[in-house]
Amino acid sequence: MLRGGCQALERRRHLSDSLSWQQDQALNSSIYLLREMGPTGFLLREEEPEFGDFRVLLGNPHVCNCSTFLKGKELCKHICWILLKKFKLPRNHESAFQLGLAEGEINDLLRGIHRVQTPQPGPKDQISHVEEDGHIKQKEVGSDDICPICQEVLLEKRLPVTYCRFGCGNNVHIKCMKILANYPDMISSMSMLKCPLCREEFAPLKVILKEFKNASKLVTTSEKERLDKHLGIPCNHCEQFPIEGKCYKCTRCVEYHLCQDCFESCCHLSHTFTYREKRNQRWKAMGTRSNEVKYSDIKREIEDVPCVPEKQGQVCTPKHVVKSLPLLLVTKKSRLLAPGYQCRLCLKPFCLGQYTRLLPCSHKVKAMFFWGEFHTGPV
Repeated sequence: MLRGGCQALERRRHLSDSLSWQQDQALNSSIYLLREMGPTGFLLREEEPEFGDFRVLLGNPHVCNCSTFLKGKELCKHICWILLKKFKLPRNHESAFQLGLAEGEINDLLRGIHRVQTPQPGPKDQISHVEEDGHIKQKEVGSDDICPICQEVLLEKRLPVTYCRFGCGNNVHIKCMKILANYPDMISSMSMLKCPLCREEFAPLKVILKEFKNASKLVTTSEKERLDKHLGIPCNHCEQFPIEGKCYKCTRCVEYHLCQDCFESCCHLSHTFTYREKRNQRWKAMGTRSNEVKYSDIKREIEDVPCVPEKQGQVCTPKHVVKSLPLLLVTKKSRLLAPGYQCRLCLKPFCLGQYTRLLPCSHKVKAMFFWGEFHTGPV
């Protein structure tokens, strides 16, 4: 039964600036889903910028035990995270900024009627194949696959993944499974972790710990920064470094960039600009300056899809540059065969006899992959 008082909460018609800020905090914080307590109760762990475990209960009204909610009785970043990340509500959806939701609205939220419906896999696609070692075969990482713990798209940052070996074969971030393993219920290195998706046995804790130790060596310092930080790029007007949020690049000047505030202040008006919102996106053309500034206050939806390079007219990495990258053979004693090491493109383990390319950023990828679609390091 949903919580709720006798008096209905006042309906909000617009997203306030203060709540928009809380939504920004939710989308830019390191928050993980540790446990679901029924359909509307959630135990979250936050690592950055704060640290702690928080309980969120959706209802009428919503409730969280964090200090922000207890002080103001307003939606906090933890409630916003559940609504935006877990249930994939657009941030300007009416249900995303109410203090609480009626039972019918909660049911709609649980059924996901606000989401774009995609075809469900047929019975043949749902069969999990068993390998010779008795483990379920790891599933390929799809473009829409999401880590059930951090709710991030797996192929966005391409962070190392592990998979459910005894149940569904689905992929989860190694780091996220390590965070789940740190929950007080897991006290023995002989413990068997449960899959957050199918609830079957996932893998022994000692295997996850070994994978985490090795996978940590694959992640560079820059990867730990949020994608909306455009590393190495200063604003040429206010000198903010690095630019955070939307970044604008002059199409005529060499290495001339502006942050969103400076761009909207109408400096450097004589030239046109391209822009991007995340550093793993390509630069996108934009309309006239007046139209861009006029509508800059419209809130974008939370699902920011990285730009996919176009096939026609794109500038590809020359073949001679690709061939100049060190080519490494995976041998019997190679450390790349250890648990946790994997190609940062397909997120699958290396195999004996495969060739890998060593990138300037220190990442290693399988040499079989076509490089031409990447302009910079693919990770």
